[in-house]
Amino acid sequence: MAMAFCFFMLLILSISPLRAENEFHVSSEFSYTYNDVSGPGKDQSSLTEGFRYHNLSSFYGNGNIKDIEYNFNVGIKATDDRSDDIKTFSLTNLQGRAANKIQTLTLGDTFESFSQYSLNTALKGGSYKYFNQEKNSPELTFVYGYAYPRWDNFHPLYGGADVRAIRRQVFGGRIKQNFTPDFYVGISFAESSDKENTRVFDTDQIFRNKQYTIDAEYRPIPGLTLRTELSASLTRESPQEGAPDKDYAGNAYKFEAIGDGGPSRVALEYERVSPKFNTLVGSATSDREKAKGKWRYRHTKNMTYNFGFLWYRDNLHGNRTAGRTDTFKPDIGVTISNLFKREYSILDIAYNYNRQYNAQQSTVDNVVSLNYKDRFGIFDSDTSLGYSLYNTKRNQRKDEEFLYNTALSSRHSFDTFILRPSLYLGGRTFQDELNSETDKIYEYSLGVGVDIPACNITSNIKAGQNYLEKGGDGDSSSKTFVNLNVYYRPKFLSKLNQGMIFVRVFVNDFGYSTTTRNFRENSITSGLNIEF
Repeated sequence: MAMAFCFFMLLILSISPLRAENEFHVSSEFSYTYNDVSGPGKDQSSLTEGFRYHNLSSFYGNGNIKDIEYNFNVGIKATDDRSDDIKTFSLTNLQGRAANKIQTLTLGDTFESFSQYSLNTALKGGSYKYFNQEKNSPELTFVYGYAYPRWDNFHPLYGGADVRAIRRQVFGGRIKQNFTPDFYVGISFAESSDKENTRVFDTDQIFRNKQYTIDAEYRPIPGLTLRTELSASLTRESPQEGAPDKDYAGNAYKFEAIGDGGPSRVALEYERVSPKFNTLVGSATSDREKAKGKWRYRHTKNMTYNFGFLWYRDNLHGNRTAGRTDTFKPDIGVTISNLFKREYSILDIAYNYNRQYNAQQSTVDNVVSLNYKDRFGIFDSDTSLGYSLYNTKRNQRKDEEFLYNTALSSRHSFDTFILRPSLYLGGRTFQDELNSETDKIYEYSLGVGVDIPACNITSNIKAGQNYLEKGGDGDSSSKTFVNLNVYYRPKFLSKLNQGMIFVRVFVNDFGYSTTTRNFRENSITSGLNIEF
């Protein structure tokens, strides 16, 4: 695939004298970090000690060749910090695209969304699309590639087992016809095949999956949209190395109705996915029937109500040993602005109910939340309160949770600089009534930003502490932290699209009741950002 992309770009560049206009840009961020970790519990830190470098470079461009528009981008990453990436050098993105008014060709990182069930996964491969809008021809899309998360998952690039992945080959096509400006139907096919000898572990599952899908959208009147999708899947599964294959088939159906007009917006959805339905490059939860509704109603200029309901259940074929599980999640909320005729005030109140039950147990959760934003003099405030009650019958669980936090901030402009002070206070209390234990978390922090516009300097510093008071025999802990960030755009880098020099520093001091777990992290990073 990388060779095909290179050939594609060479073809573009070989006829570049014909292009009327073009652009080419390079951006790069290089940073150098020093980490120091000390204390008896230093093994708990995720930092890599010592000096480490990190470089992320991108090359991108676009232009025209006669009636063809093209663009491309290439990203490269280099680092010796194994906590950041397991490879020293890696290709982060690779894409080339050429299009005229009718046809589009994409190579490299490709994302073609057929529908929810059939294909909505990014691939490393290519796609071709044909659509003549003037003649309202059928829109044809073909895609081929591999569902790899990284470019160096390809065999010639990885050079080791640390980035191995199952080789999942994908190809498919879709035809979409717009019968009217308000009505279309799409038919798609997608096939995903895992290569048997690419298992990373002997217990890895290998699939071969075929997906046949029809989707449609209709807008009968202004403000009303109807959508539907029907999909059938055929799957062959190899559970693990040496195990016999299993063949099964399933189907999925979804219907949506969205009404948006006047003061209301209503969205209704029904979905049924059979237990044996499987999609490898689409998305669905098998063995689920679901109904969902949302209603947003603007009662007045300053008051909006939100209502929601979600219900779903499993065991559609009635063959689960544990039986059927139902889940209900209704919610209600209200947003009020200009409360008490205060210009900047916004109040949000919400209640969520969550009940899940089957033959073995019943769980009920009640969650109430409140958020209030306002401006008092020179201060902007943001305050949140929350209460949750978790209850699982038959004395399995009975917990209460209290959340409370507030943030204050302001901005002050002087002749040569700008100050942005901020304060945060917050906490959480969690009570386990059955075990008579209470956990408490407190956090506070103070920050200030200093900007010097004439010197193109932006900076901020933040210091604070959070403390966990563990109930019972738990291990209490605390974290004291200081963060400093400075960003400087010097004039001598102005030719590089305002290149930037930056410094980031942080200190984290962790303390525990068990003192052998204590450790401290010190880190400083300096770097350069350029673009031309």
